Amino acid sequence: MKAIVTGGAGFIGSHIAERLVNEGYEVSILDILNTGDKNNFRSISDKIKFLNVNSSYISEMEKVDVVFHEGIYSSTPMYRKDNSLVWKAIQEFMAVMGYCVKNDCKLVFASSSSIYNGYPPPHTESMQPKVKDFYTEARYSMERLAELFNQMYGLRYCALRYFSVYGDREESKKEFANMVSQIIWKGLLDKEVVIYGDGSQKRDLTNINDVVDANLIAAKSNITGVFNVGTGKSYSFNEIMDKIETVIGKKIKRKNIDNPLKNYVDIVHADTTKSKEQLGFSAKIKAEDGIKNAFDYYKKLDTIPDIF
Repeated sequence: MKAIVTGGAGFIGSHIAERLVNEGYEVSILDILNTGDKNNFRSISDKIKFLNVNSSYISEMEKVDVVFHEGIYSSTPMYRKDNSLVWKAIQEFMAVMGYCVKNDCKLVFASSSSIYNGYPPPHTESMQPKVKDFYTEARYSMERLAELFNQMYGLRYCALRYFSVYGDREESKKEFANMVSQIIWKGLLDKEVVIYGDGSQKRDLTNINDVVDANLIAAKSNITGVFNVGTGKSYSFNEIMDKIETVIGKKIKRKNIDNPLKNYVDIVHADTTKSKEQLGFSAKIKAEDGIKNAFDYYKKLDTIPDIF
C-alpha cells in the first residue's frame, strides 16, 4: 500500500506517517516546513520520500492508495494575520481532491472543531456552522467542496473534525501549538501563563495517538462523510492547568486578562456518537495519561520553546 501525507513533517502529519511506515506502507511526505520540521520524522527518514513542496504539487505524484491531507494552515491566529490563507487553503485542497479523483484513492483530511463556535455543547456533525472566523470558513468550505466532489466525481473521503489535539512534537509549531504544550513549556521554564478571562472556557483534549487511530480507521473504511474526533469530555482551562501542575509537580504562574479576541471559541465538546457508530472510532487515552506522556517528551528537549 502507498500513501501521501501532506504536512507530514508537522505535528499530526509526522505521527500519521510514522504509523503508516510501521504498518508497512510506502509513504511520501509533501511539506514546505512552515510549522513542520524534518526532525519530526527522523525515526523514519530512511524509509519515506520527502519533498519540500506544498500540497498542490500532488498532481505530479504517482498513484497511491490513500492521501492524508494535513498540510493545511492550521491555526486561527494565522488566518487573522493573513486572511488570504483562506483561498490558499482551498486552492491547494482543490488540487488534492483532483488528484484523488484522477487516481481513485481515498482522501482523509483535517477539519476542525472550531466549526462549532457559537453553539452550546455537545457538538454534533449535523450543526450548521455559524459565520465566526476565517479559519472556520476555510475548513467548512473544504468540507462542502469534498461533498460536491463526491456527488459530481465519486470522491471517497472522510473529513475529521479534530478537537484540541495535543501531544509530543509540537515544538516546531511554537505559538501555534496546543495550550497543553504551551502550558508545559511555561512550567518547565518557570514562566507565567496568560489566561483569557476567568479560565472557565473548555476544551475537549484529544491525544495525538487517538487522532492517528482515527485517521487510519477512516482510511481503511468504506465510509464517506464528516466525523468528530474527540473524547466527549471537556475540561476548563483552570482544570487543565491543575492537571498539568499535578504532572510536573509544581505550581505554574497564572495571569488572567480580559479576552482581546472577537468571536473567541468558548467551549468545544464532541458528541462522539456518529464517530463510534459509523466510523468505529473511540478515543482511548485519558487526559492525565496524555499530559504525562507529553511532559515526559518535552522535559527531555535540549531547548524548551520560549514563545512569549
